[in-house]
Amino acid sequence: MRAKLKAFGIPIVLVLLCIGALFFHQLLNVKQQPDPEWSRSIPLGYQSEERPLSFYGEEGLFLASKGEVVQYSLDESLNPTKENTLNTSVTRGKPFWSDGKNVVQIKDDQLILSGDDQEKTIDDNVTGISTSAQAIYYWKNEVLYSFNPDDLTTKEVFRFKGEVQDAYIGTNGSAVLQIRQDDAHSILYFMDEGLQLLKRPFAIVNSATSHHITGLSFSKANNQLNVLYNEEMRAQGTLSYKIFKLETPIDDIGKDILKPKKLKFTNQQSGYPLESPRSVQFASIDGKPSILFTSESHRVGDQNAISLYVAPYNESTTFAASPISTTKHFTYSPVQITEESIAWLDYGGDYYELFGASKNKEAIIKSTEWSKRSVKEAVNNAVLMLFSSLITILVSFYWVLPSLFVLILLYMFKPNIFEKEEINWVEYASIILFILMPLTFIGKAMGDYFYFSAPDYLTFTGSEYVLLLVISALTALLWKVGRDPDWGTFGGVFYFMGIYILLYVSSIGPYIFNLF
Repeated sequence: MRAKLKAFGIPIVLVLLCIGALFFHQLLNVKQQPDPEWSRSIPLGYQSEERPLSFYGEEGLFLASKGEVVQYSLDESLNPTKENTLNTSVTRGKPFWSDGKNVVQIKDDQLILSGDDQEKTIDDNVTGISTSAQAIYYWKNEVLYSFNPDDLTTKEVFRFKGEVQDAYIGTNGSAVLQIRQDDAHSILYFMDEGLQLLKRPFAIVNSATSHHITGLSFSKANNQLNVLYNEEMRAQGTLSYKIFKLETPIDDIGKDILKPKKLKFTNQQSGYPLESPRSVQFASIDGKPSILFTSESHRVGDQNAISLYVAPYNESTTFAASPISTTKHFTYSPVQITEESIAWLDYGGDYYELFGASKNKEAIIKSTEWSKRSVKEAVNNAVLMLFSSLITILVSFYWVLPSLFVLILLYMFKPNIFEKEEINWVEYASIILFILMPLTFIGKAMGDYFYFSAPDYLTFTGSEYVLLLVISALTALLWKVGRDPDWGTFGGVFYFMGIYILLYVSSIGPYIFNLF
């Protein structure tokens, strides 16, 4: 019993200590902010099985789903207050407007004002609507209208030659209008806050079913119009996303058709390129022009999540972006609440949940405290990483082959060597040959992902060789103490290999492969 404890008990304890270190590292990670200036994602107390439509107006944040519109107000530290619930059904996929008492929306091709359990029809044969806190625009095929909810008046703004497809509203009611040109393209017009339309288009964008614009945001600063828009393309059943930029002096809008520039984003923390950026919009963070967008996450255990990023805006086409969300799934409908706080919806497959992040100090402190939710997240991450490290066992199989091949050849041609009771030179040679094999893999194993995800005590300069040396020395010590003399050469060699692989997999392995 004592011999078995030495042979197997001590290695198992060391493996458990390595696994414990992994769990502790993940516990520290769930307190880590996505960026030093931003809080972790804070749940704001709203969930829905149906994807909510969102509207942010002067009276707060409104979320519409399952036959009701819920109104929230959020303070600087993202403490949510449920202000009101309106029992009004909003047409799925169509924008709406609300002030907490009334709701303006499209229902059955009619512009409807709902409130106090009553509905009033404003206009008929409506084909689209766009809303913001400053303005409501709707259209009937080629004709664009504005609607004032205060006095319930409508005004014809302009009649186009093509069908109005969308109106992207900026500050003070200015807008970029998307007008159909043909089945595959649309043209963009600019309309200022006085509803004065520049009658010549300034850009052409894709609007085909398989390749089309999915959203647009613009800003005016220093007598310059800057436009960002999203494109979605489907090819051979695969979706891809891109973000483009248009820019021109205000006085030159419409003089020429602008050529779009594709934007590239990198994760500021890791330096990795961000793939499939989408949902772009201009934001003002601490009074500085910024870009808010979503893209694939780079964190451990995020299961191909789409996370939220922010980047300072500049005149180039390459941006270094900081992650500002720690949610684990798909980010939808990001909305800037204040100069230092943002809210969004996270979808995990079962339901949508409202989250927020802030640069407010109280919000940061609140978000970095351990809770049942964060501990559960740490445990989940650690388990996923352990499963990922099992791939290392498959990879390490080829480390065994040279030693095994030597043992088999010697057993076939010089079997007398194996009849000696003490540890012979064959066992030492096989072990040394095995120790050399991980050196052929370590360069690939400790790549960018390893240095991005592993704790600091594993990522120092030269760690790839120092760690192998430490594992080899520790394994040799355990082998010397725990090896049973009755095992023979084969048993001794495979005992060494087994301990080495277990220590490697439990200490380094979780940070090598990211299968999730």
